Amino acid sequence: MVEFALCIPFLLLFVVAIIYFGKLFYTKQIVIMAAQEGVRLSSRLPNLSDSGNRDYVRGFSVSGQAINIDSPIYRAMAAGHLLSGANGDSGDLPAGSAVEILPWDDTSANLPAGVISVRIKYPFALTSSPTTQSEFGNSFDVYTGPDGSPVSFANQLITEQAVASQEVF
Repeated sequence: MVEFALCIPFLLLFVVAIIYFGKLFYTKQIVIMAAQEGVRLSSRLPNLSDSGNRDYVRGFSVSGQAINIDSPIYRAMAAGHLLSGANGDSGDLPAGSAVEILPWDDTSANLPAGVISVRIKYPFALTSSPTTQSEFGNSFDVYTGPDGSPVSFANQLITEQAVASQEVF
């Protein structure tokens, strides 16, 4: 019993760390894939200066409301269950998300001529899903014993960006 009581905080820490990093890496891979698919389509689409064409590629408004469920970005995020619907496979992006097609959605982006970029910002939280995520900035702490300080697993904003040369001029 004494050995178990001494080991349980470390076992709990290892289990939570495995779950945290597994969910983080999974979410990052989905966001990376969505950005790559979005930039691949946008590099072949003419007239991206028209906001309707960018909305078609993006699948969401810049702030994350669903517009086009046939967009590759929308489909990738839905396949990864990162949306706000009941099962995470439909709906809007969680609060704090953004999908931008550069240089049009962010004029401060310094991209060379003929280069297009898709940047996706997604708030990652270990203890909540996109359907229940309403507050961002909290952390999850693991108790390590009476003399130890807690180990914190912080929520963070995942930002991924993919770049491609424009194929249609």
